[in-house]
Amino acid sequence: MSAVSFIIGAFATLAAATATPAAQPGEVRTFKDWAVGCDNGGICRAVSLIPEETGTPFDDLHGPISIIRTAGSDEMLRIRAAVPAENIDRYRMFVDGRLVDTGPVVEGDYPIEIVGADARKVLQAIIKGSNLRLQAPDGATISQISLAGSSAALRYIDEQQGRAGTRTALVAKGSRPFRHAQATIPTISTDPWDAAELEPEIADIVALAEESRCRDERYGVVEDQVFPLGKRGNRFRALVLISCGAGAYNFSSAPYIGEYVANARATSGWTFTPAKFDRQPSWGGEGTDPLLVNAGWDEQNQTLSSYGKGRGLGDCGKAENYVWDGDMFRLIEASAMSECRGAHEWITIWRANYRKTEEARSASD
Repeated sequence: MSAVSFIIGAFATLAAATATPAAQPGEVRTFKDWAVGCDNGGICRAVSLIPEETGTPFDDLHGPISIIRTAGSDEMLRIRAAVPAENIDRYRMFVDGRLVDTGPVVEGDYPIEIVGADARKVLQAIIKGSNLRLQAPDGATISQISLAGSSAALRYIDEQQGRAGTRTALVAKGSRPFRHAQATIPTISTDPWDAAELEPEIADIVALAEESRCRDERYGVVEDQVFPLGKRGNRFRALVLISCGAGAYNFSSAPYIGEYVANARATSGWTFTPAKFDRQPSWGGEGTDPLLVNAGWDEQNQTLSSYGKGRGLGDCGKAENYVWDGDMFRLIEASAMSECRGAHEWITIWRANYRKTEEARSASD
């Protein structure tokens, strides 16, 4: 092997070793009246659902509750309930009519939160029970939850976190010692271009829309959006979101990257190509140009979001967040809720960190 070939091979091996792994979001599973899922960092969440046979809306019962557990050395076990905190300062929790916990109701996203040993005690009752009820001090019902499937959901967490057969399992108990998972959240290096305000003209956007996959989907009021992505040398880039149809609560957009080369001899203006993603947005489907829904752009962090609701209540669907790395969009968070049964708290199934290239170099020095 020549010296040149050896050097090239060594660099290729190093690049492969340091490359960010491909995004592989987990799945959301349903066990009767509970949904459950885990992310790539070992954090698992189980969420209660409206019982299918009753169809009782959570607007009346003020649910659901969620159970969160991590698998790392910083282990966390929490039970949370999103209930109205107005005029209620304490709660009592019953499982099958037996009092299993009591505590304060506070203001915030989770007015009721049970942690640590108290959470473990309550979960042992949940695993064996069929119905959970939260009661106000005056005896009024705050929330009522079906526990059908909760044991299977917690067993699933035991399996996903490698706890099955160990002393730390909630359901699949055993005598083996538990070894904390060594999951690593990937860090994406971004290489943003210098700030610049140049962007395509209206005529460029109209021409792009006419040539896009969205041409026959543009009816009623349409709103295309353009965001500068900066410059590098004499090259300028911009993100273009072409309106691509709308329903009652979902608004689709086709993302394009526009590029302009400032050159005295240039004979062409902006050129456009479909935006590249390391993981195809779920709304568009595989094998097609990407499509976003209810898209949002954060200019400061250069992050792009897609939030597809399964129905207007927003209690089901899929969502993704991406960061622009200077060339393509990279998935940094994904969440989902597969069942349209009152669970407004979706389950995170993928996480990644990101930082600028120069920050990554400084951290490694």
